[in-house]
Amino acid sequence: VKASRAVKRAARLVFLFSLCLYAATTGGSMATDIMTYEVTKAIVEEHSVALPYNVFGMEAHRGVDRRYYAPYGIGHALYSVPFYMLGRAADHFTEGSIGRSESVRKAGMTLGSVVAAAISVWLMFWFAFALTGRSGPSVMTALSLGCATALWPYAKFGFNAPLATLCVLAAVYAAWHGARSRQVHTLVLSGVGIGVALLVRHELVLISLPIALWLVLESWPDWRRALRQISMVATPAVVAVVITGYYNWIRFGNVFDTGYLRDHTAGFSSFFEGALGLLFSPGGSFFLYSPLLILGIVALYELTRHDRNLGILLGGVSLVMFCFYASLEHWDADRSYGPRYLLPLAPMLCLPLVRWFACTTGDMRRRAVIIGLALSFMVQLPGVLVDFSKVGNTPEIGYQTREVRRWQWPSSSFALNVKAASVAVPANFRFLTGIDPSPPREPAVGLARDYSSQFSYSLDFWWVYLFFLTTVSGTTSLLLGIASLGSAGALLLMLRRTVIHLD
Repeated sequence: VKASRAVKRAARLVFLFSLCLYAATTGGSMATDIMTYEVTKAIVEEHSVALPYNVFGMEAHRGVDRRYYAPYGIGHALYSVPFYMLGRAADHFTEGSIGRSESVRKAGMTLGSVVAAAISVWLMFWFAFALTGRSGPSVMTALSLGCATALWPYAKFGFNAPLATLCVLAAVYAAWHGARSRQVHTLVLSGVGIGVALLVRHELVLISLPIALWLVLESWPDWRRALRQISMVATPAVVAVVITGYYNWIRFGNVFDTGYLRDHTAGFSSFFEGALGLLFSPGGSFFLYSPLLILGIVALYELTRHDRNLGILLGGVSLVMFCFYASLEHWDADRSYGPRYLLPLAPMLCLPLVRWFACTTGDMRRRAVIIGLALSFMVQLPGVLVDFSKVGNTPEIGYQTREVRRWQWPSSSFALNVKAASVAVPANFRFLTGIDPSPPREPAVGLARDYSSQFSYSLDFWWVYLFFLTTVSGTTSLLLGIASLGSAGALLLMLRRTVIHLD
């Protein structure tokens, strides 16, 4: 479907709104992904990929040169380099006066998640528009991904989940577009998406299987065409495989050893236990933390009857990732706001909803998806308002075993965040307006986690943290928040007017 200038304007506004919303609500926390920060820092400062110390205290991460290395792919660290440098520049500008050492640099690095998440929402718009040719339903589908799934909470942190989501979505969209339009360069872009996904998370190379199946189905019975298209996709993906093998070799002396081969905590476990947990557990249910995607499953089934091959592509990618992560011992990603590993599934289940958004106003499916969107939006708010990595580790809660966090409702991240947010919102209002004095702050010494955990009472917004760090006054903090959120609101109104004009 050819896009008009007005449609391109709508796409830009979708991106700018998402970027502004995520930037306004970010807290600048790396959460538990400190290892990627250390690799990025080493790349910039030392021109090395070695860790400065044994971050997780595991001998499995010791390389052949006796130094320690992260078991992750190099992709996220490389992607984060410009954001680290931005944080470093801000740190120099403020002369290290904000927080403890490197706080601003870490906050700068989390902006990479903001950008990756916003691009994912923008790409979701174009995928939906290519399917329907209608801007209104496409905007609603994109905003469903951006505001009604766990993409929003994870846009706030330093995890690789938003970047992984972007890579998977780009690979699938490019494969679909390339096969349907027979554009070779788009198929190559699909391979680039697969390759970068591999460099971010090794297991994401598995999405190449349903993509290859899709290309065969689209070409059937022309095997030569199928092989040509698969070769176009495979070429950049194979380059990424070679890079990964070389990266493994120079670190651990084995092209197959990513750092997990000797790590006994990163093994496989019961698939059925993992599947049950990812579906129904209070701490890790995919559908509890993104309930709109329940309707996405139904819409995907309906889409498969209308477009069998596309349904197989979306369902195949979702099924492959679900089965792999359900087989892991740490299927819930541990200490996360919902199942972090499954975030790349969200676009696959949001896309079929575009057909429901395109229904007439009185249609039951449209009513259902609007209600589901509103409910799912509300579910994201506790994860946005407070930092799960802080409120789940307060002295009042104490240590909780993994099984307790997974299966007992009061100890789930959702329940803890709801409880903490209900206290933090009125309390922070009183602090910011001067009704109550701010809580005392410990000096910036000791472990970074110990220092940051004292702010568990704070809303997880950068402009609120500036107040509690005594960098700005309460009035200035409120003005910064109003300006940031107001900018997002203004962009949303502009987007609404554009869509009304188009439809």
